[in-house]
Amino acid sequence: MKYFKVFVSSFLIIMLSALIGYLLLNTFISNNSTQGNKLNENMNKKESTRVALDIVAIGDSLTEGVGDSTKRGGYVPLVAEQLRSNPMVSSVETQNYGHAGDTTKQLLALLEEEETVQSALSQADIITLTIGGNDIVNNLDKVGLNGSLKDFESTIQSYEKNVNIIFSTLKELNSEAIIYIYGLYNPYHYYFNEFSQLQKVFDTWNSRTKQLAEDTENVNFVEIDSRFNPAEFSSEPENSSEIVEDVSELEDENHPYLYKEDLFHPNDRGYQIMADTLYDLMETDLKNQTIK
Repeated sequence: MKYFKVFVSSFLIIMLSALIGYLLLNTFISNNSTQGNKLNENMNKKESTRVALDIVAIGDSLTEGVGDSTKRGGYVPLVAEQLRSNPMVSSVETQNYGHAGDTTKQLLALLEEEETVQSALSQADIITLTIGGNDIVNNLDKVGLNGSLKDFESTIQSYEKNVNIIFSTLKELNSEAIIYIYGLYNPYHYYFNEFSQLQKVFDTWNSRTKQLAEDTENVNFVEIDSRFNPAEFSSEPENSSEIVEDVSELEDENHPYLYKEDLFHPNDRGYQIMADTLYDLMETDLKNQTIK
């Protein structure tokens, strides 16, 4: 009988220990399973918050990429590469409809007449835009580098009117897309800094464009003049031996960010500056979930 009681006691202790072990193991497995599920949920949630971006670029030669040695399309592929490395972005697709020589009037005609462009814009998440350079150059051909702000006022007003219509047309095609419009850089500042009135023209032009962007929902102004013409630049090329009055007279004193063949369009470094400046704005919009 004594041995039976000992056996029963030992048996109960073993069973109780096994039960406690089972409960502890089950709790451990359950907690791990819950944590695993939460981890999977967080990973799935993180994956689902990443955005796929469809970028459509329109405008003039700066969008087409004149001066880009790779012939890939200037700043467009560069900013796409930066976006693809962003953890908030799952994929990036680009379409480039830039056309060298286009003015604001010609861009309007493209938007109103080309169904392929209209279709692409209607599906875009992001629209980038360079325009106005040819408007100002056409005016320069008439008044020269010494023209005053007054000599450009009618051109600026016409530009403002056209840009407003461009924005309205883009909004009609796609009310959800975020639009980034580049300002102009003064390609003559490095060589002809003495023409202070010309810089005032560019400053006013950019100020008006910035205001148009601020007055229109989902439009951002991309300022690049200060990046192309930083304050540390000398007033004239270091190797210049004489003062010239026309760009065609310049020889090898190249602006570090301009295409050496025309001293007007960006070179590879210039397009990288354009891409970097645009990406900085896009990155902020991604963090703020303005781009979705």
